[in-house]
Amino acid sequence: MAFMTFFAFPLNLILAVLWITAIFLSYRHADGSRFVRFMLSPAASIASIALFALACLALGITGNREMVKSWPFIVIMLFLMTVLAFVLFRGWKSGGRPRWRFIFNHAGLLLALSSAFWGAPDSEELRLQAFRDVPTREAYRMDGTKAWLPYEIELQNLDVRLSEDGTPSYFAADISVAGETATLAVNDPYAVSLAEDIYLSGYDSTERAWCILQIVREPWKYPALAGIVMMLAGAMLLFIQGPRKTKKTC
Repeated sequence: MAFMTFFAFPLNLILAVLWITAIFLSYRHADGSRFVRFMLSPAASIASIALFALACLALGITGNREMVKSWPFIVIMLFLMTVLAFVLFRGWKSGGRPRWRFIFNHAGLLLALSSAFWGAPDSEELRLQAFRDVPTREAYRMDGTKAWLPYEIELQNLDVRLSEDGTPSYFAADISVAGETATLAVNDPYAVSLAEDIYLSGYDSTERAWCILQIVREPWKYPALAGIVMMLAGAMLLFIQGPRKTKKTC
């Protein structure tokens, strides 16, 4: 969608900073605000989680990946992240001391969701047909529009191994990327950079003169991975420290 491209870097990063800053200032300086009270209420938490679960269920049933770019899904994601941010600002301390389990779990989830949300306009999937001994920069987006790569790709060799019944059991390709040789196999991509990987997705089964490559650009995948690691750390702390003890009152 055109509006997704419009919000690509650096606009998405600016909007993310403004969003989290606005939430922080609202929490710190909007005492008595109905909006803040609602975002911190159990009703907001339940509603945001329920809406997100229904959206994910609809996405799983229909299999329509374009749903994540629709306005209803975007509003639900923003609602969930906003509620999560308010809860994080309210509960990260207890008695003047940081609650590390709480911080790791909630901040990790917020970072993972925010990276997927704000990084969506920068993510891109391209398809390229690489021919033997013919360098090319021409790739295509999922909607069929053409895209030019900043480097050349050339197929050098295609290794296909057949099973006894004649079906391929293994195939790999040696390609040249910007003058460097790389070997690709199924689920074994080549990393052009921290944000860009090349996957082998198909090949010429007759003359073996070309292969189909999938180029995946995900600049925000490492912040999302950091969020997942934080949630794992929070889960480990929860397991090690056990449930939180409360004082008994007579």
